Amino acid sequence: MQRTLVILSLLAAGSAGCGSSNGLNLGKVHGKVTFKGEPVPFGQIMFMPDTGKGTSGPPALGSISKDGSYSLSTEESGDGAIVGVHKVSITGLDPKPVVEVTKNIDDMTDKEVMLAKGKVGQQLTAKKETGPTFRARDGSVYKVLTPQKLMNPDTSEVAIKVERGSNTKNIVIKEDGSVSIE
Repeated sequence: MQRTLVILSLLAAGSAGCGSSNGLNLGKVHGKVTFKGEPVPFGQIMFMPDTGKGTSGPPALGSISKDGSYSLSTEESGDGAIVGVHKVSITGLDPKPVVEVTKNIDDMTDKEVMLAKGKVGQQLTAKKETGPTFRARDGSVYKVLTPQKLMNPDTSEVAIKVERGSNTKNIVIKEDGSVSIE
């Protein structure tokens, strides 16, 4: 009898550790992002809870890997997204920066910023030739590969429902900018 109680208490303690310790109702979310049939090689994805559909809580973010794969995190790496409907933003980037900054841009003088831009392949000319760009937190600038409207969850017109458990959400961006979820 005592042995059974010990085993049951160990099982209960073990299962308590499996849930989210932050009190959020999350579902794990992963998948791949493709554009024009090819994996998006770099970028980020955000699931913003759609309060208009009754979903509230913090957004979930994920980095897009070289093979187009992503995994969402809300508070801990890979913990997922709030269960419910989300507006989605997708920012697909060229992995090679147009401008690479090795010093935090906020700590640079205007002269240092101009010198940094000049050192990396004529950034001012390159920007005109590459189209839309995205500035990362470190100040590096990347060419945007996916349609700009997808960069904002309010303009992307992409909505995804997250359910409890594990969710595979493959995001297919077509040439015309429309998106389907598989």
